[in-house]
Amino acid sequence: MRELRKQLDELLKQSGGNKNVIEMIKKEKAIFPFSTEGRIFAYLLATQTITYEKYVELQDAYAKRNQYLDLFEMAPRTFGETWGEKHILSLFPEFVKATKENMTSIYPDFDGEFDLWLDGIRVEVKACRANSTKTSGSLASRAYLHTEATTNSFKYHYQQLKPSCCDIFIWIGVCRDDLLYWVLTSDELQKTGKLSPQHRNENTGVDGAQIFEGQVFMTEEELSPFLVNERDVLNEVKRKGK
Repeated sequence: MRELRKQLDELLKQSGGNKNVIEMIKKEKAIFPFSTEGRIFAYLLATQTITYEKYVELQDAYAKRNQYLDLFEMAPRTFGETWGEKHILSLFPEFVKATKENMTSIYPDFDGEFDLWLDGIRVEVKACRANSTKTSGSLASRAYLHTEATTNSFKYHYQQLKPSCCDIFIWIGVCRDDLLYWVLTSDELQKTGKLSPQHRNENTGVDGAQIFEGQVFMTEEELSPFLVNERDVLNEVKRKGK
């Protein structure tokens, strides 16, 4: 929205319109579906400052910049516990959702230790949304573009990681205009040296414990060795899970 408002302000200056009318348009209370931006567009079209084709161009550019903005509006639990694995399953139906019912013959004591199953490979999916931590407001209002996340060295936070319970991790980085994918083995995670204790408990967060649970904060640069294109996620899981 910041970029769009900047563009609209520039176009209003070019319109040479009545400053009082423009100020009134900006101050009028927005009543759905008549938003302030919608009224400004109507004014720009009426004054022939822009053509309908230009309007469509601005609309398409806005949609592209914000194609994943709805993911920032999800409740934390919904996003954290279900979105990532559902997204991977929608891309690659070859994965099997791991449940007690379909894992019982392979892992009789299975209790949700990993998310997906693929030909003997145990896969855990985690997702993190990139957003500014320096400003206040809703998560959606603070959502980063990919370039903003990179420029600000945003640290993606993945938690409740249990290397002893899965073979492969699929990590998804969510920006409002892009999705990033990293695929790494449990061993590769340990070797990053970034895994720190999740809880202050003698039975977790301790290397060598039966269940080693931890978390990481890593920048895109630190994650770069594990970066894969979306279309290659499945093959990379197969390759690393052999």
